[in-house]
Amino acid sequence: MSEFRRPSGSLVMGGLKVLSSGVDTLHFSVRGELQEGLLVFLEALKREAQSSKELQVVTWVEQSLSVALRPHGWRSYPFWASSPNIEVAIGAPSPFPPVFIQTHSAYLHSRGADQAVAEISKWLATNVTRSEPQLAASRVDLYSDLQGWSPLIEDFDRFHCRGVRRRAYSMPAQDQAHLRGRRPSGFVFGGGDLMARCYDKTLELRVRGSEWPKAIWKDWDRGQPVWRVEFQFRRRSLVSLGCPTPAEALAARQQLWRYATQWLSLRVRTSDSNRARWPEAPRWEVIREAEIGSPTSPLVRDMVRSADELRIIRGLVGYASSVAALGSAHGVGAALRRTVPGVSDYPERRGETFTDIVGRKKRQRVDMVGSRRFGSTDRGSDGCVRSRRSSPGLLDAGAPLHPGGDQSIRP
Repeated sequence: MSEFRRPSGSLVMGGLKVLSSGVDTLHFSVRGELQEGLLVFLEALKREAQSSKELQVVTWVEQSLSVALRPHGWRSYPFWASSPNIEVAIGAPSPFPPVFIQTHSAYLHSRGADQAVAEISKWLATNVTRSEPQLAASRVDLYSDLQGWSPLIEDFDRFHCRGVRRRAYSMPAQDQAHLRGRRPSGFVFGGGDLMARCYDKTLELRVRGSEWPKAIWKDWDRGQPVWRVEFQFRRRSLVSLGCPTPAEALAARQQLWRYATQWLSLRVRTSDSNRARWPEAPRWEVIREAEIGSPTSPLVRDMVRSADELRIIRGLVGYASSVAALGSAHGVGAALRRTVPGVSDYPERRGETFTDIVGRKKRQRVDMVGSRRFGSTDRGSDGCVRSRRSSPGLLDAGAPLHPGGDQSIRP
């Protein structure tokens, strides 16, 4: 057997290498009494969002997490706020927990999973609940990104899984035409309390237009695809495995990974009719021994912003080219110059200027928290801190409500 090394990017097992392994998704519910006046405050903000048809940004003093309140709720929760860091739902009636949190993957890899939980807990205790919040893990996804292995459709039958449901997905036709043979884009095993996904991560990033995961890949070969093996644990499986809270699940992530890679395994085909008796494939042992840590990079934040900017530029190019197609202007400069009078006149007809709009969006922008000092304030693009509170733990319902709306907000 070839030498195995921890995921530093070193080659293992005939070319298979682990680029990154960690926590990709973390959802948890929050028990505890909500602060007095919080729901009244959020209701007023929600009415403003519905009236203006724009998200309402809420930032707290001396807290690095800001969110934008949506004009509608989520499931049993009347209030739903978003940011590139977290999704937070508030206000569900009993017996549901009053708060539910979903963390975004980019935030976990910018901050670190353990620090992200600590930061969110502090934010909840200061601004949402009256006392220390009680967190209950709802979903945890663990992953390992690999290079040197591109499964074939024939490999699907080599997987042995204790789960019943098994699904395979094929490449899109436009990608299939450039490949030899049948190449899958992913497999799914199980469902409900425990699910496994094995899929082409580079294909997913290309389709989604995302780049930031590449910042945490070690010794990445740009000419080869990266495949991800990922396990999703739901609440019941986490409780049964002794990990009812986010902190306990993170502390036991290596044990959870080992359990999951025994629940699902890749086998070497033999003449035996019982797949469970086939020997385990050597590369699966490498995957099982991957160290599930909390990889981070200061580049994640910047790459998320760059992706946002690229999407805006693509839209701008589309509109500018449409303007050019209406007249005789062919160059981008001529097309943009042609729009200048209209860009100035249109906001003025609505009672504001283009400069007013830019200033408002600067004040309302909700950015991802980067690798900053724990508990520091994440200031806006104009250097100012916007707050809806006169002091931590005290609502200022009379604070002005500014309409939001930011390209970086994720649905």
